[in-house]
Formats: sequence, C-alpha cells, structure tokens
Amino acid sequence: MKKWLLLAALFVLLWSSQLGQDYAGAAVESKKNLQKRQVIALFVEGLSFQDVERLRKYPHVDNWLRKAEAGALSIRSPGARSAANSYLLMGSGGQALYTDRSGTAYHPEEYLSKYETAGERMVEVSPPEVEPVARYRIVFPGIYRLQAENRDKPFTSRIGLLGETLARHNLSVISYGSGDYDDIRTRHAVLFAMDERGGVPFGNLSDKTAIQAPSYPYGVKTNYDYLLQSIDRETASGLISIQLADLARLYQVADDMAPERFAKQYEQVLKDLGGFLDRLLSSRKPGQMVMLLSPVPNQKAVQAKMLLPPVFVWKGGEAGLLTSATTRQSGLVSGLDILPTVLAFLQVSVPDGLAGHVMKKETGKGIGELAYEVEQIHHIYANRSSVLYTYVMLQIVILAAAAALWVWGRGKSGESLQWGRRAMRLALLSMLWFPLLFLLEGLAGWRVFPPVILGVLILAAMAGAWLMEGRPLPAALAVVAGLTVALLLIDGWSGAPAMRRSYLGYDPVIGARFYGLGNEYEGVLIGCTILFAAALYQWSDSKTAEKAPGRENKSALWVIVPLFLLVLAYMAAPGWGADAGGFLAGLIGFAVVLIRLQGWRPGKKSLLLLAGGMLVGIALLASVSLLSSQPPTHITRVASQLLSGDWTEVMHIVERKLEMNLRLIRISVWSRVFVVSLLVLGLLALRSDKYLRHFASDYPLLVKGFSGVIAGSLAGLLLNDSGIITAATCIIYLVVPTLYTALCEPVEERYSSS
Repeated sequence: MKKWLLLAALFVLLWSSQLGQDYAGAAVESKKNLQKRQVIALFVEGLSFQDVERLRKYPHVDNWLRKAEAGALSIRSPGARSAANSYLLMGSGGQALYTDRSGTAYHPEEYLSKYETAGERMVEVSPPEVEPVARYRIVFPGIYRLQAENRDKPFTSRIGLLGETLARHNLSVISYGSGDYDDIRTRHAVLFAMDERGGVPFGNLSDKTAIQAPSYPYGVKTNYDYLLQSIDRETASGLISIQLADLARLYQVADDMAPERFAKQYEQVLKDLGGFLDRLLSSRKPGQMVMLLSPVPNQKAVQAKMLLPPVFVWKGGEAGLLTSATTRQSGLVSGLDILPTVLAFLQVSVPDGLAGHVMKKETGKGIGELAYEVEQIHHIYANRSSVLYTYVMLQIVILAAAAALWVWGRGKSGESLQWGRRAMRLALLSMLWFPLLFLLEGLAGWRVFPPVILGVLILAAMAGAWLMEGRPLPAALAVVAGLTVALLLIDGWSGAPAMRRSYLGYDPVIGARFYGLGNEYEGVLIGCTILFAAALYQWSDSKTAEKAPGRENKSALWVIVPLFLLVLAYMAAPGWGADAGGFLAGLIGFAVVLIRLQGWRPGKKSLLLLAGGMLVGIALLASVSLLSSQPPTHITRVASQLLSGDWTEVMHIVERKLEMNLRLIRISVWSRVFVVSLLVLGLLALRSDKYLRHFASDYPLLVKGFSGVIAGSLAGLLLNDSGIITAATCIIYLVVPTLYTALCEPVEERYSSS
C-alpha cells in the first residue's frame, strides 16, 4: 500500500512539474508573441477619399488597397476640425482641445529661444521627480499648459493616455516625421504618441526625416528611405507613429501654383507615397499592423464638404470594411476607436471609461463598396443644411399663412376664400406626411440636387394630403400617424438603414450619433404615437356609439397600451433605439395621454403614480443597459458612472448636454418652428372660435390626446441635449390638426376632414 502511495505521489509530482513547464513554456511563448507585435501608424496629413481614388490609378497601390481593411474615419472634437485636435482625440481616447499657446514638440537640444533649449524648458515645467532630458528623445514643453486649459471643460480629458499606457507595459513608443517648413514647426503627430508628461522615448522629427528638394513645396520632401530603414531596424514591440506631410504642404501652396504645375507636383507626391507604401507593406513582418489614416482631409476636400478622412489597416487576413461598436455601421469608424484598436493589437488591456471600441472587420465588401457609401454620406452632408432649412422654412410659412388666413377670414365667405382655405388645409395635412417621406427617401440611394428632392417630396406629400381629404378626421390622422410609427419601428428593428441615410436622420460626418433613434425622429415617433392613440380612441368611440349607444369602449385600450410599451421598449433597448431622453419623454407623454383618455382624475395619486413610473422607468432603463449583451452605449456608461459614484463625470455629461441644448436653442432653425408653433397655439387659444369649439365637442378624445403631445414635447425639450429639435418635431402633431380644424368651412359637416 505504501509503495502504491509513493508511486502515486511521485506521479503527481512529475505531472505537476511537467504542467509547470508547460505553463512556463506557454508564458515564454506568449511573451515572445507579445514582443513581436508592432503597430505602424502612418498619418498622411491632407489625405482625402478623392486622393485615395487617384492613388488607385497606380496598380501596385490599388492592389494593396484591395487587400486592406478599409473605412471612413469620423472625428468629433470639441474644437475646430484641425489636425492637432484630431491627434489629441485619437491619442487620448476622448475629448481634448488643443490650443496654440501649448506650442509643439521638439528634441531636447533644439532651441526655443536664444538662450533656452526645449530640454531646459521641460526641466523647468516638469515635476522634480521627472527627468525629461534623460527619458525622452522628443518632448512637448506645453504639456502642462495643455492639461490646465482642458481642466475646466464639460468633458474629462486624458491627454497622453496612449503613450502612458504603452510605457506602463514596457512597450516602445517611437515618433518620426513632421510637417515643418521654413521656420515653422508643425509636429502635431506627437500629440498622438506622447505620454502624460509630454514625452516620447524615441524618434526623430527634424534632420533625417526630411530632405531638401527644390521642386517640392517649400523645398522639402519626406525622406522615405530613412523611414523605411528606421522601421526595419525597430524590432521591439510597441508603436511607431509617422507623420507624412508632403501632401499637406502641397495643398497649402496650391492656390499659388499654376494648375498644370500643381497637377504635376500632385502626381509626384502621390507617386512617392505609393512607392513608400508598396515597399513598406511588401516587407511587413508577421505581428506587424500597418495603419494608414489621415487626421484631417485637405482644404479642397473641406470646401467640397468631403470631411471624412480614410483609414486602412493591414495585419494579414482577408480584406473587408472596418466597423466598431461605436458606430455600428459598415465602413465607418470613429477616431475614438483608434486607441483601443492599437492597444488590443498589442495585447494591452484597454483602460476603463473609454467611449471608443476596437475596430472589427466585416468581410464580403471592399474599397469599391466603401467608396460608394462615403460618396453617399458626403452627398447627404453637403445638401443637408439646404434641404432641412428649406423644409423648416416651408413649415413656418405654412403655419404662419394658415394662422393669418384664419384671423383674416373669420366670419367671411366667398368662393376664393373657400379655395384658399382648402389649399391651406391640404398644405397643413401634407406636413404630417413629410417625416414618413423623408424616411423612405433615405432608402432611395439617389444623388440629386436639393430642389429635385424637395420637389418630389412636396408632390408626394400633397398627394397624401389629397388622399386624406374627405376622410373622417380621426381615421385620416390615425392612418398617417400609424404608418409613420410602423415604418420607424420596422426600420429601427432592421438596423435603421433608412434613418442612417435620411436628411432627418443623424449625420456620421458630425459624429454626434451613429445608431439608434435620433432627436428629429424621436419627436416624430412620440408625437405620431400619441396622435395615433388619440385618433384611434376617437374613431373607436364613434363606432361604438353608433352601434351601442351608452356602451363604454375599451377596445382601443388593448391596442394602445401594447403600442406604448412597444415604442418605449424600442427607445430603451441598447440594440435598437438606445435613446434615454426619448424613453423618458415618451414615458411622460404616454402616461399623460393615457390618464386623459381614460378619464382618470389628475389628483395626488395620479401625480405620485406618474413620479413613481418615472423612477421605475429610469431604473428599468439603467438595468436594461447594464444587463444588455450589446456593447456599452452612452446610457450604459452613465449608468455605470452613477453606480460607481463617479459624480464628476456625470456632472460633466449634464453640463455638456445643457450647454448643447442652450446653444441649439439660440442658433438652430428648429427653434423657430417651435416658437412659431407656440405662437399659433397661443393665438388659437386666446381668440374664441366656434369651429374650435365644435372641434372640442365633436372630437373630445382627440383633443384630450393633445395634452400628451404637449407633455412629450416639453419633456423632450428638457431631457435631451438637442431637445429643441425633439420639441419642434413633436409639437407639429398638435398644431397641424388644431389649425386645420380652425380653417374648416361653415358649411362642412362634422366628422369630415375635407
């Protein structure tokens, strides 16, 4: 027995020893793999998708671009759309604002003034325990000024996060290249790679990365041979950041050049860049990820409103389009995604609290499909302001003209006045069709001028209004509102393909929202759902009164309550609407209209019930967000910050949203619609009118439902960072039916929408 025990103990010992060797071997192998991983970030300043299309004319470059993981980069910085702000955002993984007073980067031996070097300045400004000259080959003396100027902002900046994270994991950080010309130093790419103390351990910004070239802008060009040799020598794991500025320098002097000379120099710059890219990718080693991107496009692209810069990634494997949980759109990523992607490839844990996510690849599509999508996005962005401004002004003109006609035509009659009233009623009814038509237009994929788009939409809206004419008013309103709600929900459950490319949808170029329910359609969905509920109640009650007078109607309740719950679930779900403000505004509006339609008396119990429902709704919203299998959204992050007690960041979010809302109230054209709507409602309320009294007596449930529209509109105004947009698009579903009824003819029968 003892022998067997001894043998068993010996076996366990040997097995444990072997297991330990296996684990040790795996750890060594893992360490080797980690050491071989390297990210090479090529920042081609001024590169746009137009330039990419020209690069594809070179067969060797087109071959590499077809093999790449490709995407468009949306960068939303708190300040101007500049290269410095873009580098800061990508290097910090969040909002940060560059200021000119912070200066730029230097080698320690470079002179800032006649008597002081950059290294000496860094010693002066750095904490005593930091030795910047000994630790860094590149220094950014303005780091502490930059941090101070970002301290009292409605966002929490983490300047230098990428470099600091890599340094803590003992990974190499190297920075090459600059945009220098004459005596002007432009070295903003260091903002991407530096750590929290404003330093980069290795690199070269000046003498060897550029060479004299008399035929190039400012007589200087990038030394691609030196860069290739330097990259080839670097075997340590980590980040190599390279600023390539030949194209940017060329565009700076473009207006000073003859067109023929610019075209020739342009081809030469692209040829140099293409050759460098071909040589670099041909010698790419296993474990290397090459990332080609631009912080900002060139000025010509900006003037053409083509503001999305390209990003390409090569790391082996099949080509595809880039996407991320930040955008949830194929071929579109955010500048916030760059930092997590770099860290993930280097097998470094991503810091908590970042808004960006690791970029992923969707196979099956390539650069051809990306070019089409980007052209579509840029077309919508270029024409959005003119389309929406015309649409909003059309709303204002119709409301103002209808109100003026009502005031002037009270107590008057005549054939011309009758035709004028009918035309104005049709115009009012057409306003209810526009949100639905704008959503359908997003699926068309056409690229036509704004007058054509607006002309088609106006004709379609007038056709819809003409079809509604002569129908019972509750039924007509229920049809247009019900269709709009149904299409919005179907589109949302399908991934919002229509809303993403609608002029009333969200804009990837601005980057305020990439998925879910936008503020414009948030107001439409709340207003249409309430209008549909009130119209259905009225229509159902009328039918019940005809068949069984005195009988209480409950059939509409069994339709409306599930609809309210369905809409709220859509707005709350992280994978669908992901709209916290819309969920709360809808909850308030739906509760108010349900209380009014059911005839419940608004006493203390009702108010307590409403307040309790709000608290339950907020708790439910937070729970759904935290427990969801979907990637974290802004709702999830806020809920996590509340639970962790990070009140500073929560207050920053509140401050940022209030600041945005107040700014939009001042400058947005939607605020004019809201103000005009309020003025029209005030005018109708102050001046007694027999047709409005008939409206209240003929359609009492429909009128009661309007209180929900008011509640939802005001709640949307207060609970969203762009609340004025929600309020303006929601309140239309109160103003239009009311003003329409005020313009009814004296000879018209009740229950008619003609």
